[in-house]
Amino acid sequence: MPKSYTILIADSSSMRRNFQPFTLTRPAWDLRVGLGTLLEKWQWLFGGQGSVVGIVPEALKGLFDGVCEKNVEAFVGARADNSSPHEWIVLESRVLPSKKILEWALQEESMDHPSYLTVGGLVCGVKTSNPSEAIQSVHAISKGALHVAQDHPKPQEQPIHDVEGRTLNHLWDLFLHNGDEIRSDITYDGVPEVLGLKTAKASKLPRGVVCDNPNALWLHPNAVVEPGTICMTTDGPIIVMDGAHVKAGSMLRGPLVIGHHASISMGAKLYGNTTIGPWCKVGGEVNNCIFHSYSNKGHDGFLGNSVVGQWVNLGADTNSSNLKNNYGSVRIWDMASGDWVDSEQQFAGCFLGDHTKTSINTMLNTGTVTGVSALIFGGGFPPKFIPSFAWMDASRPEESTAYDIDKAIVDMERMMSRRGVETPEIYKAHMLALYKEQLNRPAKSSS
Repeated sequence: MPKSYTILIADSSSMRRNFQPFTLTRPAWDLRVGLGTLLEKWQWLFGGQGSVVGIVPEALKGLFDGVCEKNVEAFVGARADNSSPHEWIVLESRVLPSKKILEWALQEESMDHPSYLTVGGLVCGVKTSNPSEAIQSVHAISKGALHVAQDHPKPQEQPIHDVEGRTLNHLWDLFLHNGDEIRSDITYDGVPEVLGLKTAKASKLPRGVVCDNPNALWLHPNAVVEPGTICMTTDGPIIVMDGAHVKAGSMLRGPLVIGHHASISMGAKLYGNTTIGPWCKVGGEVNNCIFHSYSNKGHDGFLGNSVVGQWVNLGADTNSSNLKNNYGSVRIWDMASGDWVDSEQQFAGCFLGDHTKTSINTMLNTGTVTGVSALIFGGGFPPKFIPSFAWMDASRPEESTAYDIDKAIVDMERMMSRRGVETPEIYKAHMLALYKEQLNRPAKSSS
């Protein structure tokens, strides 16, 4: 009887802390890097060889498809009742998908005891045929981290597989790994077919488009790339997905992903290591950035080495510094600890939580972090950390007030309805919970 696999992707508590503000509104496995979200990438990688399921943190229950933490026992128990041979693969969401991890997951080995996956010395995954061990592993990740079991009769023979790979440990790892992830994602078996992509060499280069290597330009049949667009793939592929629209005069450099139904403004300059998520509108100059989905930067202005959440709107000529005048390492505000951390990165732009909005001509300092639904306007540089639901006047930051929650939710509904997306009551309730949590946070220096 053929063996079946269930792959469970779970967030560690450290992952949920370290990736705020983004993990305030999504599981870590819903973070976007490379060609898709982490969960999507695992689903593509395993293909039909297993069922990939995300474990939803209790705080986000009902907001995402998947199995809630408290329901893991029932979910695993129901699948374990199936009479066919079954293996459980539990992975921490910090580990980035790779073919080597797939090989570990699918290789035949004795299941008398769990088989462990380590990446860079960190235990990131476990494979077991024992449903109870799978459940324990999910809870171990949620509470902190996986550890190798200590009850093996011969510890020196403990099945531990160390695999070379990439992990996400800090906010800036998202843009640091993005280019390599784009390059590798497109090589996974079946991914171009699943996404309906063909090279411009195979499907014919669109009229008036200049490309140095049509074999590295991947286009969906429903994508539109207008005349005058220049595509440079020297450093990596350019991928234009279903329904995306690249307008005339755009200059694109790979590795670059333009997600489904994204719109690129006329004359945009998109440099490599960049992912534009689904339904985003992007223009101006963008370098080594990730946009999640439904976010707008439709006008001129520079954004580099940055991560933009969902439903963000950047006014015309919003600019973000990504390099200090003294070329020093960039300090970044850690929302979980309420303190500064040294990123040890010379280049770091901004990290903008969902529903952040800036007015025209906003200037963001090097390493700026905003929480959820921060609204920024006025002249001058605002502080480098702007809390969730802040109503921030950059010319008078000391007079910053809280964004009225009722007005904030109405504004969210307006923006979402323009894109044909409803705002569920559970989503509004989650925003209200975040607002109350922010009000109870102690004030700390964030200049």
